[in-house]
Amino acid sequence: MKGLEFRCVALIGVEQDVVPLRVAVTSEEEDTVAHGHDVLRERCLLFVAATRARDAVWVSYTHTASPFLN
Repeated sequence: MKGLEFRCVALIGVEQDVVPLRVAVTSEEEDTVAHGHDVLRERCLLFVAATRARDAVWVSYTHTASPFLN
């Protein structure tokens, strides 16, 4: 098995402007290639967090869900 595994994982605050973190993503107007790479990196981080769960994953948000959850 590669990496850690947990019985349950809770992902808290998976909402717009938090995931992906706005300051971690280059604006599309500034550099479209860098923007694409940054968004992919942020999506991969969420994927890794969610796939650490063996039995259950809980995801929460308060206002608007992250676009990655659509």
